[in-house]
Amino acid sequence: MINIDKNYDVVILTHKPNDDLVLSLEKITSQTLLPNKIIIYNTNEKEFYTNIISRIKFNNIIHKNSNIEVHHISEFDFDHGKARNDASIFCNSKYILFMTDDAIPYDEYMCDRMIESFNKYESEVSKVATVYARQVPKSNAKLKERYVREFNYPDYDIIKEKPKEKSLGIKNYFCSNVCAMYDREIFNDLGKFEENIILNEDTFYVYNAINKGFRVVYCSNALVIHSHNLSYKQQFSRNFDIGVSQAEKEFIFRNIKSSSEGRKLLIFVLKKLISTFHIIICFDFIIECIFRYCGFKKGLSFKKLTIDNCIKYSNNKNYFIKMKNNTNV
Repeated sequence: MINIDKNYDVVILTHKPNDDLVLSLEKITSQTLLPNKIIIYNTNEKEFYTNIISRIKFNNIIHKNSNIEVHHISEFDFDHGKARNDASIFCNSKYILFMTDDAIPYDEYMCDRMIESFNKYESEVSKVATVYARQVPKSNAKLKERYVREFNYPDYDIIKEKPKEKSLGIKNYFCSNVCAMYDREIFNDLGKFEENIILNEDTFYVYNAINKGFRVVYCSNALVIHSHNLSYKQQFSRNFDIGVSQAEKEFIFRNIKSSSEGRKLLIFVLKKLISTFHIIICFDFIIECIFRYCGFKKGLSFKKLTIDNCIKYSNNKNYFIKMKNNTNV
C-alpha cells in the first residue's frame, strides 16, 4: 500500500473574531486527522477578544493545544493575498488548509475527506492543486441564503480543469478560501496568492493553477458551516468589490462572463421559493439581486469613480484608502 502523506497545517484569518472561532477550534482539534499546526493570523490585536464571549474556553483551547500559534498584524496592513502568504511561511506540512474565522467544520471527518480528494482525483497527467469544501448554512440562515448555498455548493463532487472551461464557464475557476486546502509544494511553485488585490485571491490562484495543467476539486462530502444574512447595502458593497476584482483582471473574465451565473442563481432560488410557496421572500430576493447587480456593475466601472466614492461603496475600504494615500504621496 502506498504511504500517503496526510500531514497538514491550518491557517485561520481573523478580524474581531466571535465565538464561531471557538467552535471552529473545537471542531478542528477533534478531527479524526489532526493538524500538525494551527496558525491564527489576526488583524487588530487590540480588539482580538472583543466579540469572543467564551474567552475562558478560547484560552483553555490554546493552552491544551501547544500547536496553536497566534500572530497579529495591523488592520491597515491586511491584504487578502499577502496575509495568507505571510501566514503560510509558518507552515511546513504537505498541505495547508486556509479558513476564515466564521467557518466551522461540520463534523470530525472534514479534513480527512479533503486530503482523500487530492489522491482520489489525481490523474497520470494532472495533479490536484486545491480542494475546497462544501458550505452548508448556519442554523440562523434565512431561507433564500440556504438556497443560494445549495446553488453554489451542490451535493456532488466537481473536478475543475482546463477542458471544463467551456462547460463550466466561470464556475471552473470558482473556489472559496472560507475553507480550502492547498498542496503546499504546488502553492509555493505557483508563486502563492496574488497580492495587492481587493479580493478573489482564491479564484485567481485557481485560474493560474488550472492554466498550468493542475486540477482543482470541489469536495461535496467535506462540509463546513458558513453563511451570512447580509443586508441589501452589504450585498451591494460585496458585489462592488467583486466587480472591482474582475475589472482589474479583465483578461481573465473577457471571455468568461459571470453575469449568466447570476441569472441562473436568480432563477434557481426563485423556483425553490415558489415551489415552497414563499412568494413574499421572492420579492425580497429580487430586490437583493438588484442590489447585487448594481454593486457589481459599479465595481466593473470603478475606474470612472472618484476614490472617495470607491471608499464609500466598498466593503474593503482600506484597499481604496491605501490607493488614495499612495496617490497623494
